[in-house]
Amino acid sequence: MKLPHHQADIAAEGFQRLEDLATAYWYSEVLFTALELNIFGLLSEGSASVEELANNSGYEADGLSRFLAALVALGLVVEHHGQFANGPLAARYLIPGTDGYMGEFLLYRRYLTSHWQRLGDRIRRGERANDRPREEAPEVFRERTLAYVRAMDLQARIKAAEGVDFLGKVLSFPPARVLDVGGGAGAWCRALRSRWPEVHPVLFDLPETLAAARQLYPDAPDWEGIEVLAGNILTPCIRGPQFDLVILSNVLHAYGPGEAGAILKYCAGCLASGGMILIHDYLADLHDVDPVKGTLYDLHMLINTYNGRIYRLAELLIMLKGAGLKHVRLWHLRTDTSILLANPVGVPALEPVTPHEMLTAQARQLGFDCVSVIQTSTIAVEPWVRLKCRFGCSHYDQSPGCPPYALDEAKMVATISRYKHALLVQGTPPSKLFHDQLLDLEKALFLGGHPEALAFGAGPCPVCPTCVTDGRCRFPEKLRPSLEACGVDVYETARRAGFNLNPVQHPMGYVKYVGLVLFDLKEDYASPADPGNFNA
Repeated sequence: MKLPHHQADIAAEGFQRLEDLATAYWYSEVLFTALELNIFGLLSEGSASVEELANNSGYEADGLSRFLAALVALGLVVEHHGQFANGPLAARYLIPGTDGYMGEFLLYRRYLTSHWQRLGDRIRRGERANDRPREEAPEVFRERTLAYVRAMDLQARIKAAEGVDFLGKVLSFPPARVLDVGGGAGAWCRALRSRWPEVHPVLFDLPETLAAARQLYPDAPDWEGIEVLAGNILTPCIRGPQFDLVILSNVLHAYGPGEAGAILKYCAGCLASGGMILIHDYLADLHDVDPVKGTLYDLHMLINTYNGRIYRLAELLIMLKGAGLKHVRLWHLRTDTSILLANPVGVPALEPVTPHEMLTAQARQLGFDCVSVIQTSTIAVEPWVRLKCRFGCSHYDQSPGCPPYALDEAKMVATISRYKHALLVQGTPPSKLFHDQLLDLEKALFLGGHPEALAFGAGPCPVCPTCVTDGRCRFPEKLRPSLEACGVDVYETARRAGFNLNPVQHPMGYVKYVGLVLFDLKEDYASPADPGNFNA
């Protein structure tokens, strides 16, 4: 589900955009209330009617019915012939008692909503929203700390799993000794040991945080191989270069530039020869999953911390350089945060992130399952492909994007020959969503310095339910021919790129779509050689 700001079109917006922003909290309140009422738990035993749910819960039937309709509209619940059931997202994350349950983390976000109502006071008078009450009882502070650590751990487990997977791809060998600074309940430590049991992680955090972590994980096996060290990163107590990897996950944003820079210098001094620092955090200016999130999270820090902030990439690079960390590799997670992996000056450098890697990351964040930058010479074009369109597809001669209107094999080869590279992408139904993502990718390449970017889709054009009979496309700006329509052997091209693509063999088979965006013209693209009349 995309929120209103994800679908913003500055050139076409009117008042509705403002009204959508003003009611954005409706979405979150529906989610929070569903968790509070245990709707997803009630549906975990199977589908049920409104009457059955009302009887089982004691809730008023009319209000429950209308509330379920909202959950259906948000995609959290599905309805079929009056029977309601959890949708895939709710089944994965919102059923209490399951391993993936994230309800407590999400409800902690609800606890923070009242702080946001004081944003104006923070800006007017510099008043921090959540100053600890002076007379707060110790047991209240412990409960508040436990709630915070529990909520952050639920999120950290997801982030750490993806982050460690990234490390496994870029490191030639696992780090032997790791320092996890501000590691909360130890999600990164456990993720590291799950992948590399020989790793020795040190979990470093405040005493009260570690006490809460012990409450959350009371069993000894949860702490096997993990060393625990209590302290404050602002008053260092670790001496000497002894760690192959230092992790700062969602730590720097709690501090101002002076403190953050000092923390990086201190951590750099803890690195053994060849060691590196991993920063996992939000970026204020660079993330395509949700480009607004980093900026809003910066306001969250403004409201809830003394001097914390979300940094821009350039600011982090300056601080890293000041700490002697010159070589930096950047990676965006599939969620809304990023990883920077940095080497000190004078040790073997990490291979820097390449423009093609950035394009690949950008495509993944647009929603594609598999992405590969390929040489255009690996694109297979065969005459039998268009013959199968003609003799076997009911859409033949029905759309401007299909044969015989699409480029034939010779013209497709001529077009491909002008380019050096292409982005090959794979996605899933619905076809309209895949097509829109492909157009977004073409646009991103265009705005990123490749005006020559040209997309080719998958299958018949999904923009309209049916094509007009006069042959004039109603939305030519959205029309893109499919790869098959232009003679591309998609299976062979995908195989060469390392994709696992096979024909669907039964009605419940998992359909995969493959699209392609040509970019990066050859230097001699302006050759006077005639490519032929593409409109013939």
